[in-house]
Amino acid sequence: MITDTIQQIYVKNEEAIKKQFLPLSVAATVTFLAYKLYKNRTQQPSIDDALLPPLVRGAKPIIGNLLDLQKDPAKYLDNAKDIYGPCFRIAIPGQGKLCVVTGPLVSEVMKATKNFSFTQGIETLVPAAKVVEISYRHKFVAETISPREKHPIIYPIKHNFKENQIDVFSERIQTALKSALDQELDLSKGEERVVDVWNTLTILISNISCPCFAGSKVGNNKELIAGMAQFTQKIIKAGIFLSVLPTWLGNFVVRRFFSVEHEMDLIMTLLVPELEKIRNGQSGDDYEVTFASMALNLPKEDGSARTVQDAAYYFNNIALASIHTTSHFASFALHELACRPELIQDLRSEVATLGANRTPESVAKLPLMDSFFREVLRVDTDYLGMHHLSLQDTIISTGQVIPKGSLVVGALEQAHRDLRFLPVDEETGEAFKGENPLEEFDAYRFVGKKIKSTTVGLEYLTFGLGAHACPGRFFAANEIKYVLAEMLVRYDVKTKTGKRAQDNVLLGMTRFPPSEPLIFTGL
Repeated sequence: MITDTIQQIYVKNEEAIKKQFLPLSVAATVTFLAYKLYKNRTQQPSIDDALLPPLVRGAKPIIGNLLDLQKDPAKYLDNAKDIYGPCFRIAIPGQGKLCVVTGPLVSEVMKATKNFSFTQGIETLVPAAKVVEISYRHKFVAETISPREKHPIIYPIKHNFKENQIDVFSERIQTALKSALDQELDLSKGEERVVDVWNTLTILISNISCPCFAGSKVGNNKELIAGMAQFTQKIIKAGIFLSVLPTWLGNFVVRRFFSVEHEMDLIMTLLVPELEKIRNGQSGDDYEVTFASMALNLPKEDGSARTVQDAAYYFNNIALASIHTTSHFASFALHELACRPELIQDLRSEVATLGANRTPESVAKLPLMDSFFREVLRVDTDYLGMHHLSLQDTIISTGQVIPKGSLVVGALEQAHRDLRFLPVDEETGEAFKGENPLEEFDAYRFVGKKIKSTTVGLEYLTFGLGAHACPGRFFAANEIKYVLAEMLVRYDVKTKTGKRAQDNVLLGMTRFPPSEPLIFTGL
């Protein structure tokens, strides 16, 4: 299965790469997985087996529980919980023995930040920072960030992208999207086009993200926009290889086939001069607010100024997070719309009530649009996600011990269809359930309910939870809903068959939007 995944990724790249390198990568991967299996057996943690989360039976050599999990992830995880309890372990190739937590244990792990690291957990799944380092360390090495200082990536987003602050980006979003749609998807009335949704959205979102986070002057550079769209795709592909291949082979694959050196050169070449103008006062006091300027103006732990090179370098992190995640869920949203013509008409009618006042802020307040978007994130979430790395042997509330170095994942999709976790309306005392079962997609579920698409909870974990909820969710939600609104005004969207295509699921855990193209018709 893992070798099939590798092959599928390579098929999407040039044929020469597949012919030259695929046999070596497959052989090395199988060898490496066999080695890891042997290593796991010979280096068991010195903890009584009775205290460890139970290991789900049926694992096969090398592939572990993957085949059974991949067949029907939701059913498999439900059965495992019924048999083994709220915390259990499964064996996944390249990932070792994963500790799966369900229900309230997901919240428990996410809140125990001294025991479990989300940052390190995600890096084991998609080692984006490592990909950039391998590609660019011969040219620039970023500063070391102390765990005690205000993080130059997280802090600016957390404190400057709140719901009442993001209107500063409104004009840039509107201008960028109009220009991008005119260029990438200009359809006359009645004209049809078969559209690769993921690739098209990646370009559209890159057109928006670059001017918002790098500034209008730099962010409207066509080479940067194209480079950042390509950057996100390279990072995801390279990260998959790094997570399953031996270090030496993974590093070679990244440097040879997925290097992001060119994209990093674009960032540094374009951003550094602009940040230098801010630093030396050439831009005045009323320069355009961007993520890069926020990072630049955030002092280091000792009070000293951050270098313009470091501030520019961090743009790669925000580009990856904003472009990939936004394109990911916008793609899911379009696939949910394309098979529901009545929903499209209802949303289009709702958008029409705004008249000429169609902005990210006004669209964000539309009840059906917000309900639809929340339902997309509720239903189309990962089966297993919110990866955390255990920093020490930890006793959880069940009395079980999660060993240091374990990768812990939460059963997100399962929690999203559990009636017990639904919030209750304080006035009526009724749960926010809607008319249809939680197993079904219902775009109207939250209409008239006092709950927003950005409100997080155990029943809605896609944006995280509590103090560790995604700080950029308000910007992302407004951006995606505005993109959808503008598309509904311009196009009709449908599938070839009239039915929703199947998702792509990686390792039985991570869901990606369907690869089937959609048919757009100009209005």
